[in-house]
Amino acid sequence: MDREEFTFEGFVFANKDDLELAKAEKKKVDYITAHTDMNNQTMVRGIYEKAIETKTFQTPIGLNFLYALRQKMLAGIYKEEEITPIPLYTTFRRIDFKEPTRIKQRLTAAQKKELSLKQKYRNMSLIAIILFVLVVLMLGITMSGPNINALNYREAVTNEFAAWEQELTERENAIRERERELGIVNN
Repeated sequence: MDREEFTFEGFVFANKDDLELAKAEKKKVDYITAHTDMNNQTMVRGIYEKAIETKTFQTPIGLNFLYALRQKMLAGIYKEEEITPIPLYTTFRRIDFKEPTRIKQRLTAAQKKELSLKQKYRNMSLIAIILFVLVVLMLGITMSGPNINALNYREAVTNEFAAWEQELTERENAIRERERELGIVNN
């Protein structure tokens, strides 16, 4: 990677997106300084607070501008505790510019949404599989259980009637055997 390619206002940016963001922030800074009375402390504080609230500046270009506004307010009528500190929306670590593959690219909103949808799809698929397995297990338990239910009532009733019929046949045979022993003849 060529350092010159991503250099702007004395800073070397990690990628083209950061470079473009810095250029846009420079345009905002130039517009604000051209259209604002920088000697009016109240106006300077309003711009400073609004920029922090809306996260207008994120690159060193914009953060330097916020720092300059802060210093102007401290030199004027405001005290340190009256001024909101400048938030930094990033972490800091050393990046080796010789290995561009190690630079992690920022995800766009569309990529974040796609990842979010993929995660939701994966989670929903996992839940569906778990529920399917649970339903199959419940059906297996229901079908193999000893209790009569809506799924096995016909078989259970048929088995019950078959058992009664067998018991009646055995009793009837026992009675006929006893009648023959006693010599009772039945028409």
